[in-house]
Amino acid sequence: MIYQALYRKYRPKTFDDVCGQEIVTTTLKNAIKYNKLTHAYLFIGPRGTGKTSIAKIFAKTINCENPVEGVSCEKCDICKLSNNNENVDIIEMDAASNNGVDEVREIKNHVTFMPTFSKYKIYIIDEVHMLSSGAFNALLKTLEEPPKHVIFILATTEPQKVPLTIISRCQCFEFKSIPNSLIEERIKYICSKEKIKISEEAIKQIGEDSNGGLRDAIGLLDQLNSYTNGNINIEDVLKINGRVSLDSFKELFNNIIDNNLEGLFNISDKYNSEGKDYVLICEDIIKFLKNSLVDYQINNDNELIGKIGKDNVTKMIFEITDYIGYMRNLKEKKIFFDLLLIKLSSLIETNVRITLSEPEIVIEKKEVPEVKETKEVKEEKKEENKLESPVIDEKYNKYDELMKIRLNNILACADKESIKKYLEFINNLESDLDNLEERQIYNLLLDCEIVAGSSDGIVITTDSRVLLEELYDNLFNIENLINNKLSSNIKACFNLNDDWVKISEGYRVKRRNKEKIDILDETEVLNSITETKNVKKNEFEDLLEIGEM
Repeated sequence: MIYQALYRKYRPKTFDDVCGQEIVTTTLKNAIKYNKLTHAYLFIGPRGTGKTSIAKIFAKTINCENPVEGVSCEKCDICKLSNNNENVDIIEMDAASNNGVDEVREIKNHVTFMPTFSKYKIYIIDEVHMLSSGAFNALLKTLEEPPKHVIFILATTEPQKVPLTIISRCQCFEFKSIPNSLIEERIKYICSKEKIKISEEAIKQIGEDSNGGLRDAIGLLDQLNSYTNGNINIEDVLKINGRVSLDSFKELFNNIIDNNLEGLFNISDKYNSEGKDYVLICEDIIKFLKNSLVDYQINNDNELIGKIGKDNVTKMIFEITDYIGYMRNLKEKKIFFDLLLIKLSSLIETNVRITLSEPEIVIEKKEVPEVKETKEVKEEKKEENKLESPVIDEKYNKYDELMKIRLNNILACADKESIKKYLEFINNLESDLDNLEERQIYNLLLDCEIVAGSSDGIVITTDSRVLLEELYDNLFNIENLINNKLSSNIKACFNLNDDWVKISEGYRVKRRNKEKIDILDETEVLNSITETKNVKKNEFEDLLEIGEM
């Protein structure tokens, strides 16, 4: 007998079998029960939440000969044919592979034919957002006024790509991510039916890994069942999904607190040898820190937070988030993970480590008579403060200066048509990339936002100073990519979002008051940057070279 995947074997057959979508199923059952069917439905939601399954159940129940309270009887010929995917009046189409005008025209040509033996002819179009604009236009009229014997059920994970003219002609249902508790119950049920032994920790981890998608959870269970031959524990789940255990995180943070770099690098080497995903590890570290912080807030007692301090935990979370953005775009992720471990260790102040290892010393405070400072003393203190203030890295000062000039020049001539053109260009850029180098440059722009533009300039902002400096390092590469694709000569301007909000308001006021904004010359600053680039490669390239040694 041919093996059947678990997610197909345990796909729900009636509305009562569906997990976690009670609002949708209740509404559809009532529509059948009270004969309030409409001609088109649109199912919207994340993958694996039951859109296609419910579409099939809905189609079967509509045509069922003896439905009870809006639920199919599962005994009539229609139900049996539908369960075996043999009902010729239920037509399923995957728009990902059938997205052209010809396929939709074929639907238009066949909708006039009456159903073979069912009440309704039902078209289920999955991933409908993949249809071309021409296909959507061809579908529009049919969708608006179909014959009385035809019902359309459309499903999509990306509703923003479906034209509003299509959405407005459908009754829309939004599918929610399925709660972990319901996913865990379903996993237990399947394991009991399949006689699979599985630990509670493994079930919980599968639920967390599924991100609200039941199909993904059952698919992972199927994979684990094959790997372990029906005896699954938490270690097996962690091997398959590339994550690490809580005990490993505790060991990691003990080494961070002790500033034990050798121990940290040994842990990192272990992750690498086991094929762990560093991005997933960083995401789990954030969850680990967040859970520890919540525990500390609720119970006012958490060993890790007590050692690290609440403020340091918050700094760590933001630092890890920045590094995740870097690692997503790198082939050699271990380099940045090791740098992250050094950074996390340095965030814990030296005096915190001393406090942990030595007994607390209480110093009795004595009142000291107030002494009025003379002018000379104040001046001396100012000089001392200047000396004690941290040294600012001047590597990107020239870039900051260049961006101020460019922002001035772009905002002096900014117009709505330009920003519209740039937004459309970025949205379509991914499909127009020719090589890996262009892909890497494009990836840098994914976490950025286009906020302004003129005929010869584009303003791009980010929340991260780390990413901003990376954009600076790749300024000329980004400009080359934009100009090659647009056949133009556009100058790129990068800013932090906070700076943009403060600066742009002043320019808006000047534009409203019709004040003149002088165009500034950037030649001198740009030349100094170009000369520096020719002399020395940026730090980002140096790090990559270290990883290739």
